Amino acid sequence: MTPDEHAVRAEELAAEAEELYADLRRDVEAGGAVDDTLWRFLDTTISLGNLHASAAQRPAPA
Repeated sequence: MTPDEHAVRAEELAAEAEELYADLRRDVEAGGAVDDTLWRFLDTTISLGNLHASAAQRPAPA
């Protein structure tokens, strides 16, 4: 992937993480049980977003 492609993917993953967080927050505010799988998805999505954001900062190969 090019740095630009990594940047685009990082943005997509950030949006996904925001959606997952909103779902979790609704569950917490409703007093319902929080889905552990959803927490794991959120954690993984954030990690992947950070990875792509870091890769976007690297110079493109010559």
